[in-house]
Amino acid sequence: MSKRMIPYELGKLLCLLCELAGVCGIAYGAVRALWFVSQWALSPLSEELMLQVASAVPEKFAFAGKIITFFTTGLTADQAKAALMRHLLLAAGSLLLLLLARLLLRLLEQSFKQRFMPVVLQEDFDQFTYRAKKAPAEDEILCDVGLLSRVERYYTANRLEGLYRDCWVASQEIICGGVYGENYTSHTVKVRGQWLAIQLNREFSGTIILETRGSKNRFSHRSLAGKMCQIQFTYAAFNDQFVCYTDSTEDTYALLTREMADKLLSLQEKYPDLCVIFRNGCIYALIRRRSFNRRWELAIPFCRPWLRREAMRLYGSVEDLTDLLLA
Repeated sequence: MSKRMIPYELGKLLCLLCELAGVCGIAYGAVRALWFVSQWALSPLSEELMLQVASAVPEKFAFAGKIITFFTTGLTADQAKAALMRHLLLAAGSLLLLLLARLLLRLLEQSFKQRFMPVVLQEDFDQFTYRAKKAPAEDEILCDVGLLSRVERYYTANRLEGLYRDCWVASQEIICGGVYGENYTSHTVKVRGQWLAIQLNREFSGTIILETRGSKNRFSHRSLAGKMCQIQFTYAAFNDQFVCYTDSTEDTYALLTREMADKLLSLQEKYPDLCVIFRNGCIYALIRRRSFNRRWELAIPFCRPWLRREAMRLYGSVEDLTDLLLA
């Protein structure tokens, strides 16, 4: 499999070189364009006049004379304008090259993961499918329970789904913000991390939302006040770590037993920023991680060890959560 990775790595190096060339071209074109703008502005003044002004500057302001001499090149307005246009075109072409290289690099990474990640996952997971491409979320449970509004719809990447311990499970990276069009456009991230869904072989009614106190995911619970209530438990350690909202108090106390509370507390030791939702026979978990479209990954070579680390980082929590809840 390593030999089949070589073309991807060569393509990645080529894209990185194109990005570097694009950055250098933008910087050079911009600096030179500013230079010729100054020449265009000074072109109505003759070279002889500029040199006379420079020589007339008092000695204690000699640096000003040197600056005037530096900007005196004797270019005509037409010459300065033509040179300005050339360098603006160079900067624009370099910007286009940079954007194209970044797009190709992202597509290359998606293609690499799509081709080789399933092979790596088969060593630890069976009967699973994998999709690397970034896409709008198929399951909008965060909107349905009122934690996000429809204009904050989230996007996903690196989706894994299949059967584990006779349960249907899905795992994917998600991110959401405040402004959405056809693509994610907001710079204000409200929620990010790994989103897991587990279909349990049992039914429970109502909706229960558990969130770690002090979570960095900025959910707005004020929207839940009209349809849910916050409840307290007699288990002090659980109350200290989690805040709970529900629309069915009886079902909540029946489901969140002392045993279940201990399991969630033990899970929090490994995943300290955690949100768990019980709804319609499914358990959903959001683990806060800065893992969506990580740009520093682009400097890591495409190789099998990287895929192994990626698989364990993204999907090891599937085993952790499922094994814990079904133990």
